[in-house]
Amino acid sequence: MLYCSRCGQILPPGQRICVDCYTVPQPARPACKSSRCLQLGNYYLERQRPGLAALFYRAVLLVNPNNWEAYFNLGCQAWQQGKIDKALAWWEHSIKINPDNYLGHYNLGTYHLYNRNLSAARYHLTKVRQLKPNYLAARINLGTVYLLLGMPAAAREEYNLVLKQDPQHKGARRGLALLAKVAKNR
Repeated sequence: MLYCSRCGQILPPGQRICVDCYTVPQPARPACKSSRCLQLGNYYLERQRPGLAALFYRAVLLVNPNNWEAYFNLGCQAWQQGKIDKALAWWEHSIKINPDNYLGHYNLGTYHLYNRNLSAARYHLTKVRQLKPNYLAARINLGTVYLLLGMPAAAREEYNLVLKQDPQHKGARRGLALLAKVAKNR
């Protein structure tokens, strides 16, 4: 078992560097361009190599500290590793740099929905609706937020919009069935 020499954290098999402590010495700037490092980070993230992916995303930030995609991808990488607080912080930083990052808003909105922070969920999912109106997963989640907030008309509108675009969408059908059940019990 290997340990990080700086923080003492146990390193995963095959990894020799702690991702949280790794810093590139100042004179050794990465030679790759931001886009190439992003591509390599995505490549390794898809192949379940989060440590390598994080190194490439951090290399992007050394070249361009305002690269919102690197922050967003670091958030996804942290999420996959179960580091929820870090993921949320990366995603929030990503949308501070690029407020039009609809996936960052979607991830934050969905997280807040499942943790019953409905006002934050509504804010982020409404932002997704403004940025990318046809993103059905966000519309379903926004409908669920409206349902939980006691706004059945708004929830029905979201679910019906999804069904117009995808008549077989199970989430929208379930949402409408739940609305009918709630209305019946009143």
